[in-house]
Amino acid sequence: MKKILIVFGTRPEVIKMAPLVAALKKEKSFKTFVCSTGQHKEMLKQVSQIFKIKVDYELDLMKPNQDLFDITVATNSKLKNLLEELQPDVLLVQGDTTTAFVSALSAFYKKIKIGHVEAGLRSNNIYSPYPEEANRKFISVITDFNFVPTKYAKDNLISEGYDAKRIFVTGNTVIDALLQIKKLVDTPRIQIVTQNNLKKIYPTDFLSKEFVLITMHRREKFGDEFKKVLDAFKELAAKNPKLEFIYPVHLNPNVKIPVEATLKGLTNFHLLPPMDYLSFIYLMEKCKFIMSDSGGVQEECFVFRKPIIVLRDVTERMEAVDAGYAFLVGSNINKIKKTFHSVNTKLSSGHNYFEGKNPYGDGKASEKIVKLLKKHL
Repeated sequence: MKKILIVFGTRPEVIKMAPLVAALKKEKSFKTFVCSTGQHKEMLKQVSQIFKIKVDYELDLMKPNQDLFDITVATNSKLKNLLEELQPDVLLVQGDTTTAFVSALSAFYKKIKIGHVEAGLRSNNIYSPYPEEANRKFISVITDFNFVPTKYAKDNLISEGYDAKRIFVTGNTVIDALLQIKKLVDTPRIQIVTQNNLKKIYPTDFLSKEFVLITMHRREKFGDEFKKVLDAFKELAAKNPKLEFIYPVHLNPNVKIPVEATLKGLTNFHLLPPMDYLSFIYLMEKCKFIMSDSGGVQEECFVFRKPIIVLRDVTERMEAVDAGYAFLVGSNINKIKKTFHSVNTKLSSGHNYFEGKNPYGDGKASEKIVKLLKKHL
């Protein structure tokens, strides 16, 4: 029986690995173990409970004010002991976090096969997103099984010289997860619970009105560029008084301080604390459209049929742009305002941005990965 070790450390990793964990646990020819590094400890706990994931090994790396150096050293050191004890046949990581990169590196040091879920994403700017673009490139060098979400990602790897026989187009496991979660969020009980939770943290009634959902917290934007985008938000709020703007604000002082200085007190701009996962999904489902510098939200918003204005100069998810529901605007104020006006106006007139198929798959990516592992291990 082959042993598989799945390692994750952040909330997005858990969400995207959850359906794969479930699929692997059903496969009798594998013995599957789950390890959490705890890079985002509390957020990990929330989504692990939602998806009913049993964590077999907790590395408990989370510390106040830790930086990339701390995470890298601690992950490598603790994983060494686990890999020696467990001796898995393959280690699976997801995406482009520091947890994913260092876990793959630890497996490489032990000559353990590596499977990379959501491989092949590229922005081709090593500092945007930072450090994610470098992390995913590092992982590609040592990966045995590249499970890519799209042909676009496969082409990226082939153009870099990687063996096509090690590249498998599966779709993105986040679609598997979101189709499952959407059913849950749409139930009357969860709707009521989520509404009540939102009212507790933010009593102002915005859910009965049209609102735009905003997330912005990428570290490469900190400073003048970040402030420039906030000024654009302020102007948009003033020119669109019938729209509400909802912004769950990251606790990082580089985000929180300038956001509150620029936007706090605006009548139709609502600054919320960080969201639990179900509440954020609920907001995504109810909003008119989204403005974000997040990578994952560019994939997720298709399930809820919400166009997205991408607050980045480059994206590793060009499939969304090509599909016509994502719009790259960077930090260009004029471009932000022009795109905002276009999307808002078209939606008000009934335009459908989602006539085509989901570029990220049909919700069966996890099944495909399990079949591939059975075939090649």
